[in-house]
Amino acid sequence: MRYYLSAILAILFWSSSFIATKIAYQSVSPLLLCMIRFAIASILMGAICLLKGNRQKIEKQDLKPVLLSAILGISVYYALENIALQKTSASDTSLIEAAFPALTALVGLTVYRERPSKRMLAGILISIAGIAVLTEYDPSESSSLFGNLLLLADGFLWGFYNYETKSISGKYDSFTMTFYQTVIGTIFFLPMMVLEKPMLTSITPSVCLAILYLSAACSVAALLLYNYGLKGIPAANAAIIMNLMPIFGVFFSWLILQETISLRQVFGGIIILIGVSVSTTRQPA
Repeated sequence: MRYYLSAILAILFWSSSFIATKIAYQSVSPLLLCMIRFAIASILMGAICLLKGNRQKIEKQDLKPVLLSAILGISVYYALENIALQKTSASDTSLIEAAFPALTALVGLTVYRERPSKRMLAGILISIAGIAVLTEYDPSESSSLFGNLLLLADGFLWGFYNYETKSISGKYDSFTMTFYQTVIGTIFFLPMMVLEKPMLTSITPSVCLAILYLSAACSVAALLLYNYGLKGIPAANAAIIMNLMPIFGVFFSWLILQETISLRQVFGGIIILIGVSVSTTRQPA
């Protein structure tokens, strides 16, 4: 149970990160925000490791999964997410990311050669139908097809992160894994900076709080909690509690950003949740 509770807390932080990111955009450009967020997170993680006296090193044979999980699951993932959040609504982001468990299962099927059950295949197809509803362009809404497609790509990156982290999570504690992933992810944000003209305007107290929240809660605490959860949750089902993402995310978007919720979002979100439920629950014996 403690593994699932850890993952639920991680999802709570992540679902509120979309709102904090939108607030930070008042003063900081997307990729620069990624760089600042994870640079602060790296410092915090380094301090935690020093206080714990944690000097565990990654073994040579485990460098590949650590690098892949850091680059795909942090650098590329958050770069795409931040760019997408400029193009789409925070509520749409929450709803699309609810489909990540099904996309993780699809990565397991196509890349890691896991044999899916009929329920999992059905759930994947249902979730894809829900995504199709959400990504349908409506000029009257604040979301864009491009932004939603970037989020869809993030779903596959999240699948790789799950499998690569799960493959070695039993050998290292959560602090070690999160520290190395955060530092490597931060380093690989540097070459990405050529993709945008960095913007840093007047920093308000709300922007400062948003950046600190993204670094401490959404990066350090959430990754620690989620990596700990992965120790006791099967990879294909590791994101099962992401069912809560749209509930938390849409609520925060409505409460803080005053975003309106459309029938398209409600309908697409319900379809995705049904698909996730089908693909991640076991068939009774």
